[in-house]
Amino acid sequence: MRWIFMIFFWLWAVTAHAGAWPREAGSVFIAFSADHTRAQVYAEYGLKGDWSLGVEVSMPRGRRLPDVTSFIHYPVWRGAGGAILSAGTAMEQRETQAAVALPQLKGAVELAARAGLFWGKGFQTPWGDGWATVDLQVEKLITMDWLNAGLTYKLDAGIGLKPMDRLMLMAQAQAWRRGGEQTVRVETSVAWAFRRMHLVLSPSVGVIGPKEPRLKLGLWVEF
Repeated sequence: MRWIFMIFFWLWAVTAHAGAWPREAGSVFIAFSADHTRAQVYAEYGLKGDWSLGVEVSMPRGRRLPDVTSFIHYPVWRGAGGAILSAGTAMEQRETQAAVALPQLKGAVELAARAGLFWGKGFQTPWGDGWATVDLQVEKLITMDWLNAGLTYKLDAGIGLKPMDRLMLMAQAQAWRRGGEQTVRVETSVAWAFRRMHLVLSPSVGVIGPKEPRLKLGLWVEF
């Protein structure tokens, strides 16, 4: 029943992805997060055969409609040293980004398709288990491209460390480019486990583009 619900949700729910590692079949991961710019709900479900399926709903502040992204991932390569490479596709429905330049389009909806490669590798350190990730995605509007900006490129690179059973430390650089516009943001996170949940605190700052600092509070749940 849970599997049918997740498939139904994904088919109807036209910044989400499962990452390189597939989720265990039948397991569910849900993340709630919010800062002063937006609130998000992210859900991921493991299917049989190493497929991972998910959806992200994000409500930017001041918007009338949320951004809704659905995705599916599958591992395509596993290295002898524990590295893994997955491929995935996603669809996103959102208010048009052209509304900033063309106010008459405010409230219009656009649909974007995304394809990506997701690499990950675990490793051991004197301070505990660690991992590194690199995600590369390319996005194209499949409704009218209002500003004729072409492709959007997104690159995320992250590293994490688990110095004790209940603590995870993470850092991530997030970059995207569309036409002549580009953004780079750096985020660090601290996650503390209790029962089957993690409480996550994530400060971030912009390096290129908007530079205002943000503080995101999150809750991760697995079952």
